[in-house]
Amino acid sequence: MPDGQPQRQKPQTPRPQRQVFPQPAGHHLAQVNLARAVDDLDQPAMAEFMAALNKVNGIAERSPGFVWRQDDPVADAAAKAILADPRETYTLSVWETADALEFFAWNTVHRRFMNNRHKWFVPPDRAFLAMWWIPAGTTPDFAEAMERLEYLRAHGPSERAFGWKNLAGTRAWQSEGAPPIPA
Repeated sequence: MPDGQPQRQKPQTPRPQRQVFPQPAGHHLAQVNLARAVDDLDQPAMAEFMAALNKVNGIAERSPGFVWRQDDPVADAAAKAILADPRETYTLSVWETADALEFFAWNTVHRRFMNNRHKWFVPPDRAFLAMWWIPAGTTPDFAEAMERLEYLRAHGPSERAFGWKNLAGTRAWQSEGAPPIPA
């Protein structure tokens, strides 16, 4: 510093604390995620994704900590009616712990599909994933899942709905190649 004067430190703006919503005893993690396909699901642009869907879902179902996934045709039809866009796809599932979901999402073939998401899906401009704790032995329906996602979009993370950033110990979503997570 010229003149031998000590340099003044700029006041630092405090970094907001990350809210963390720990797993309550006797609860599992529910999650919903939405994606809008770049084309109709039966078109060539979606062929690679659609061809692998059953394989990826099968890996999920055999993964440690997997509890349930929405795959009932009647419930799926109701969900599609709520979405009203034939290119909108979703996954609704329940996991014993956040660690179990994180391992499946980032340490199986699922990660390859996350890393190539841009080939099949329109980049999201708002939150596309919501998580929440549910009593073990229960499963959410799609209407509840959408309500939770809409709540997250409108109000930000809370115990009602949150994202990866709000789970203690999960870090894989920050890794190289992970898709951006809109707030």
